[in-house]
Amino acid sequence: MKKKYISDEWQLKQKGHENFDFVDVAVNDDNLLFIDPCLIESWNNAWAIKATKHINSYFNKLFKAYYTRNRKDMRCLLSHAGEQNATRLGYGKGDNGKGNTADGLLEIFQPLEQLIHSIKTMGKAEDLLLLIPGFAEDGMSDLLTNILHECLHQFTMEQMYKYDIQSNGTKAFYTWDIRAGGWKKVEKPVYFVNGKELLLVPKNIVRKNYLFGVSQYFTRIILERMIDEGGYRDAEGKAIPKKEIVKSKRYSGEHWQYDEVIKYTIENNDALDEYHRKLPGFYMEHGKPMTTKELDFTIYGYVVAKSA
Repeated sequence: MKKKYISDEWQLKQKGHENFDFVDVAVNDDNLLFIDPCLIESWNNAWAIKATKHINSYFNKLFKAYYTRNRKDMRCLLSHAGEQNATRLGYGKGDNGKGNTADGLLEIFQPLEQLIHSIKTMGKAEDLLLLIPGFAEDGMSDLLTNILHECLHQFTMEQMYKYDIQSNGTKAFYTWDIRAGGWKKVEKPVYFVNGKELLLVPKNIVRKNYLFGVSQYFTRIILERMIDEGGYRDAEGKAIPKKEIVKSKRYSGEHWQYDEVIKYTIENNDALDEYHRKLPGFYMEHGKPMTTKELDFTIYGYVVAKSA
């Protein structure tokens, strides 16, 4: 099947992400990129500031529901948080498994009921990927798409206006409402491709893999703290290289990193605080938005030559 991109669908007569503010996704295939909450938070423009407020509002409610063990609120908060294919990002053909439904998400997040009481410093969206096995980029990206549905719809409408593209239908959808502190149902004009809503995504907020995760938290924070405290030394008292430590633990079990991270963080809640403080620096150093060349290669399979 030949891939058809937004630029083809809208007959924009050009390719290349240097020409667009959005990710020029294939509308008839999966695009293995994910919306990154840290890129949204670090992007200093009006759209991202508004989006960050929506994200913080939602996760404040989610963590509160788990802290108070309010099962009604848990289910309500996860009832419109499952798989989202309108962006065409991620694994879009039902591969999310349990993440497709409220029941599935409740099962995935079940460990949170205990962790939220043991780790008082939990409270940010990215903490879920550090401490919940089975919840990764695809699940988070879908959850963010649902939270930001109206924000992404607004961005899509702005791009349609820019290129003189008309809506070809209306759709009712759920989106997060900051004022009400809950989901709201709205009906808006949208753009359909093959009967499915299309949401455009700003090119500055996507990555192939999140920079943050259980592996980075373990190696950059927890192992360093353990070594500084005198752990993981050889017979001569020298610190064992972190790569060697990780290699030696690799066969400890499928979720050994989660087990180590959770045990240490429960005993040392301030480790997660330290990670929260250092994460913006990690992103400044290694996690800047994808370049136009990287986006071109990921989406098209080649880099589009610069126009004269």
